[in-house]
Amino acid sequence: MAVFSSRNVQAPRWMAVLVASLGLSCGAGSVQAQSAAAWPSKPIRMIVPFPPGGPTDAVGRPMIEKLGSLLGQSVVSDWRPGGNTVIGTDAVAKSAPDGYTWLFTTFTHTTTPAFNKSLPYSPLDDFAGAAMVCTFPAIAVIPVATPARNLAEFVALARSQPGKMSYLSPGVGSSVFLNTELLKLHAGIDMQAVPYKGLAPALPDLLSGRLSFGFVALSLAVPQVKAGKLRALALAAPRRNALVPDVPTMAEVGYPDSQVLAWFAILLPAKTPRDIVYRVNREVARALADPDVIARAEGGGVTLEPPKSPEEIDTMMRAEVPRWQKFVRDARIEVQ
Repeated sequence: MAVFSSRNVQAPRWMAVLVASLGLSCGAGSVQAQSAAAWPSKPIRMIVPFPPGGPTDAVGRPMIEKLGSLLGQSVVSDWRPGGNTVIGTDAVAKSAPDGYTWLFTTFTHTTTPAFNKSLPYSPLDDFAGAAMVCTFPAIAVIPVATPARNLAEFVALARSQPGKMSYLSPGVGSSVFLNTELLKLHAGIDMQAVPYKGLAPALPDLLSGRLSFGFVALSLAVPQVKAGKLRALALAAPRRNALVPDVPTMAEVGYPDSQVLAWFAILLPAKTPRDIVYRVNREVARALADPDVIARAEGGGVTLEPPKSPEEIDTMMRAEVPRWQKFVRDARIEVQ
């Protein structure tokens, strides 16, 4: 995993090599090249199946600003929250495969089939991977009034009150939900999920204490932690984060298997011409190499990822769907 530093404004060598070889990755013929050259000729709509706020803003806004200058056409965010990402995702699945409608989504895309047996689209067959964007860690937080100073004390408190504590859930297939379910499983605690359309709408209830616990994106949690309004317990990530260097990882506090690190990627309708898919892949990589994009993403607690080819993204998604289906079966989680 690559972590870009805003103190070093030069892109990593792999990015320079990728940018220098832009014309080599397509393998497209002259007809395809002409198609890619004519695209885009109008603004692009990027559907985000979440409410504004959180990691989608931290990297999405600076990324699309840079993409607008690279493509010569504006890229406009279209927020479509609801239905555990199904509403926005379905809109992209049913859109014209012409490269003008993108889906900016997270790994929830591959977990949803495990929790919803009646999706109006196929997460695999109706989409093509276009570009990997980032990963983002979630941080476990509690209201400051809660009488627990660390995760061990919170687990003990939750065990003493089975079924009485609540946690925020922006969707049953989200990393927030899965991180909490894994913690419940491995710590032997019982908490009740409270559904929200996203992390940002849940924040006031967490601050007020109406919610007992939550895994929250760093961009939302860190200001509240530093202001003394939330208490940070642990980070669901492979290593500590510079924004909260004193907060231990889940592994450090005894739960190495109780964490999910969510990714964000751009997907296109499955029948989008491959030359356009490759063009999106290249231009997103160029946008993410921009020093301003790097700095703003890092400031939001987001880790930008080395580029993956469209084929690598498709392969990753096809591996993750059965993985989470098995998890749901083994954990006996109720599905719709």
